[in-house]
Amino acid sequence: MPDDDEDEARDTTRLPAPADPGDHPADVESVLTQLVESARVAVREGRPEDAVAAVETVRTLARTKLSDDEHTQRLVHGCDRVADLAADDPPVAIEYLNAMRRRLP
Repeated sequence: MPDDDEDEARDTTRLPAPADPGDHPADVESVLTQLVESARVAVREGRPEDAVAAVETVRTLARTKLSDDEHTQRLVHGCDRVADLAADDPPVAIEYLNAMRRRLP
């Protein structure tokens, strides 16, 4: 299996490759990165409500400030999954957040 296929096979969230930093405003990317990290910490510390609040803000910001492309759609999908999983399956929620973070500049 080629390396690209191996990476894709391990990425169960099926998020696209990291965005080019020039694709989105730097301040928006910075806020998204901070919010995703805040959600990760909240899930890790057993605060699913705080994690859900952070990903809801990520979802809103992505929908209003980013172009409607595959990157944005996958980011929103990750937010939806984290909101569903934060309380009931924290390890999977953290994996989604890790994948989301890797895709942000």
